[in-house]
Amino acid sequence: MLSIVVPIDANTNIFYQETIKNFQNHNDVEMIFVDQAEAFTRAERLNLGFHRSHGEMILFHHPRSKLPIDAIEFLIKESEKKDPSYIWGGFFHQFDNDHCFLKLISWYSNRIRVGLKGIVYLDHCIFFSRSMWTKDLPIQYLFEDTELSLQFRKIKKPVLLPYTAVTSSHRFLKKGILRQTLLNFLLKLGYKLQLPSSFLFSLYQR
Repeated sequence: MLSIVVPIDANTNIFYQETIKNFQNHNDVEMIFVDQAEAFTRAERLNLGFHRSHGEMILFHHPRSKLPIDAIEFLIKESEKKDPSYIWGGFFHQFDNDHCFLKLISWYSNRIRVGLKGIVYLDHCIFFSRSMWTKDLPIQYLFEDTELSLQFRKIKKPVLLPYTAVTSSHRFLKKGILRQTLLNFLLKLGYKLQLPSSFLFSLYQR
């Protein structure tokens, strides 16, 4: 079975519905939705979703991303293998806007962050074999996907599957592409400096 966990954080984050509409009654797919009424931080929602799941393959699906049918079918086949191997990673990232700077961000995320550093952000839609989960994510407000990647890459390098995860560019277009990019850089710097995640989250929400 493939378990799809969606940490829903707003009613407007509906991109994921494009992915799941074709698999809601599929015998080999389990849908798990965890919203902010149950847990405020995304890390907590992902932890809850994992412990409610039963599948041999887990997909943490970003609410503002959508995947093609072929991507889900590939993971279903992986989950059905009699001798499942350790596998984890994400899908090729692309924004729903053709702005050249957004294309550059996606290129960096695909080729550098995932390909060289082994860090997979949630908007790539992170998948992994159930046996790779050894401990719950630390309860922090941001960068829970980085913490998960650091845990998994100790076991194996991530793979970037050639199916496209199309992510909403809403936040970039609303706040301004350069401004949002600068904010993201400052947040990563704050994470490396181990600033309180609650403080970083307050900056992210402004």
